[in-house]
Amino acid sequence: MLAEVLAWLLTPATLDARRTGHLAAAVSLWSRARRCRADWSQHEARCGAVVERAIAGLPARRTCLVLGSGLMRDVSLPRLAATFEKVILVDIVHLWPIRLAARRFPNVRLVDLDVTGTADLLLGRATGIADPLARFRADPTIDLVISANCLSQLALTPVALARRHGGLAHIRFPDLGRRIVEGHLEALRRFSARVCLLSDDEGLDVGRNGEILDRYDLLEGVRLPPADDDWDWTLAPLGEAAADHAVVHRAHGFADFHAADARFRPPSG
Repeated sequence: MLAEVLAWLLTPATLDARRTGHLAAAVSLWSRARRCRADWSQHEARCGAVVERAIAGLPARRTCLVLGSGLMRDVSLPRLAATFEKVILVDIVHLWPIRLAARRFPNVRLVDLDVTGTADLLLGRATGIADPLARFRADPTIDLVISANCLSQLALTPVALARRHGGLAHIRFPDLGRRIVEGHLEALRRFSARVCLLSDDEGLDVGRNGEILDRYDLLEGVRLPPADDDWDWTLAPLGEAAADHAVVHRAHGFADFHAADARFRPPSG
């Protein structure tokens, strides 16, 4: 608990990230990752293997853009820094562990950004959802984009905030969660660079004897194409989130999301 309080106090997060609850959510995830490191190790290794496949065969390795970079547990920062001329880590909050890690690499830059484009809407400064990734799509040196296990997380805090406070966001966008998920996938489609997508899409509550107690969608009803690799990620082992069940997510890796998406969504006509 003390470590979480210190992380919340010492992280140089924006006022927006504190007001929307994103800082608190990031600290909570960091704390869980520390407790569940053994249960997450296989998931992180599988993610790393998908990223290696994405890197292989790139005609150029100038800039790598990581969206939802978090603590970079599922993507190797040293590997990216050694492979690309520049690495840009994008997240709404960068906690002190990743800030310290990034300082080791002069070609790594941190960008604090709400990739959902909803912060201004939720805080009453806008009437619509922004396109925060447009500036990166305009950068011709970006050769690889990695969406790092953030897709199922993007809508959680904005939807909770909109429901709690009501207002324009809740009234105008009753389907806010789905819009955020679809918006992120559409933003990835609009990159000309290779896109590597790491995401979970289904949650399972698994009982003590392996029985499935509950099954729930994590992507607001949005379907993903068939992936290059699929695996189960024990997000919360027995006793972590609940005394009677573990939480297991079905995870997927796309080394080339453009190719997978084209097979899933063939052009009309």
